[in-house]
Amino acid sequence: MPGELINHIGILVPDLEAAIAKWSSVMGYTFSPIARYRTAGYSDRSDPTPHFHDARIAVSREGPPYIELMGITGSGTHGPTEAGFHHLGIVGINDVDGRIAQCAALGVGDDGKSVIDDGRCHLRFTAKGDLDGVRLEFIAPFDGPTVADDGSPLWIDPSTGRKSRWGPPTT
Repeated sequence: MPGELINHIGILVPDLEAAIAKWSSVMGYTFSPIARYRTAGYSDRSDPTPHFHDARIAVSREGPPYIELMGITGSGTHGPTEAGFHHLGIVGINDVDGRIAQCAALGVGDDGKSVIDDGRCHLRFTAKGDLDGVRLEFIAPFDGPTVADDGSPLWIDPSTGRKSRWGPPTT
């Protein structure tokens, strides 16, 4: 098993704007503008058939580990019963499905998968109950289906070719 580092801590909240204000005040953190992880290829225990998933997210500038605040959406892995600590995020996993298979061989199931339009798996969650109430999120090294809160494309950083929730640098 690889020794992977935690990139972020995901926290599921009922009111994203209020959570950003509270976390900013309490921790002194700066959060990105709200973005949406929007895909038609999400599946979980609530609906194993790929379906629409539209999670609003803001991420701290401070980290790693970063704090990822996510608004409640749907009835499965991101539904109201899952509010609070949600997951530990691990990024840069080249074979997300293979990593989940390694976990399964150790008795850790999965619950939550996002496949992008070209069929590649972008992320998967382990089952919360199999790791003492802690869910892991394994994320591929390529950009996912994230857009701005208004649905417009995110700014692309020309130095990396990657999407940025932060937008272009200000001078």
